[in-house]
Amino acid sequence: MKTRLIYTALMAAAAIMIPSCDENGSPFGTQTSTESAKPEDPQSSAPVSEEPTREDVINAITPHLTAYPWLAPDEITLEPTTGEDGTARLNAHIKLCVRENVYRQESSPEAFNNERKAINQSTNAAMQPDSVYLLQIGAPTDAITEENRAARPLPENLQQMVNEMRQMAEETVFAPVAEVGTKYDVLATMKADRTEDGWQLSNVTLQTTNLPEPDNTLAESALPEGAQKLSDDFVANRINELKAKIEAFNAAAAPYINSREEEARATWTEYRAKVEEEARRTAEAATAAAAEREQWINHCVTTLASGAVFRGEWVRESRFGKISLEVTLAEKFESSVQFYGVIYDSNLPEAKLDITGRCEFTKNEDGTSRLLVTIHDGFYDPDQPTAEVYDSEDGVLQLTVDDKGNLSGIMTCGAWRDTPDKAIKVSFTPAQQQAQSAE
Repeated sequence: MKTRLIYTALMAAAAIMIPSCDENGSPFGTQTSTESAKPEDPQSSAPVSEEPTREDVINAITPHLTAYPWLAPDEITLEPTTGEDGTARLNAHIKLCVRENVYRQESSPEAFNNERKAINQSTNAAMQPDSVYLLQIGAPTDAITEENRAARPLPENLQQMVNEMRQMAEETVFAPVAEVGTKYDVLATMKADRTEDGWQLSNVTLQTTNLPEPDNTLAESALPEGAQKLSDDFVANRINELKAKIEAFNAAAAPYINSREEEARATWTEYRAKVEEEARRTAEAATAAAAEREQWINHCVTTLASGAVFRGEWVRESRFGKISLEVTLAEKFESSVQFYGVIYDSNLPEAKLDITGRCEFTKNEDGTSRLLVTIHDGFYDPDQPTAEVYDSEDGVLQLTVDDKGNLSGIMTCGAWRDTPDKAIKVSFTPAQQQAQSAE
């Protein structure tokens, strides 16, 4: 229950004692004549009535009706009572009459729900994402981009038509709440104090459950200029207008929707052509890569074939010397070519050391392949820095081979892992290439 409570201040005149209740227990006295009043002042006011008057009640409830300026008290029936604390109270059964038509403001009137739904359906049909059309013509999901999944904005002319329809379907209107002459029954309860100057009514409680919510109601005179009043004729006319506009929109949108379908087919055709082109390029690239790998494998096998001889030099700081590498036997495997051979000082060919080597077919980013040569037993010059590697149990040549068949890298051993600066730089050139250069 909603209740409004306003406490009315006491009047300026001092309160007087309430007369004793009559035989029925009523707190309202019966001695109201001038003879019984016996005023001390000959100029005293008129006698006080036995019960509060209509005007007294109206004055008491008026502050409670400020939110209802379109209501006015009509019939009033008074019912004197006694409160639990023995105070005199009054129940006033009041009929409030509507003085002018009252309206309630409504946005997006319910009467046009079906039309708004039809507008949304037509709009959505024209704004469908490209993905809808692509899926309809059989495009796979991997052919659909995030951009395809986004709703497509309408062209300006169609968007303007949608805006007009929505404005009409969502227009703020004023629906009738009560007509002039409508009456509402309310109950007002209050404390009644009888003073020498009249009745003082306070602690007024007005039960407003039966009244319309005041926050959303306006009297006709308070409506804004040009306010649209909701009526059966207005609703019927507006529905017909909306239906006509929806049909006009659908007719205008049909060519656009057809163009979207054609656009989707063109997009799908373009996508398939692009996929086919990418597949062709991928196949060509794979073929080229396979050919290039095969060519490189052949290069490695040919470079390190049985009988291949390489001449070069070794260098460490200010020390240097000549070195040769010969392949005596080579064998091709799936991912490498392995070989056996010897290395020796080019000026001392009778002092040789046995080697085994492996060249990987995988090409590095710099266009070379890794070649590892393990040094075994043999004869060598003990006075050269290379003897430090030859003396070790794990002497190796860590080389790479380039596209011209040159070998380069270092000669080292496991003991120098923490002192890599001790490694001896080595480089080899195919002897055949050297001979051709000499010619």
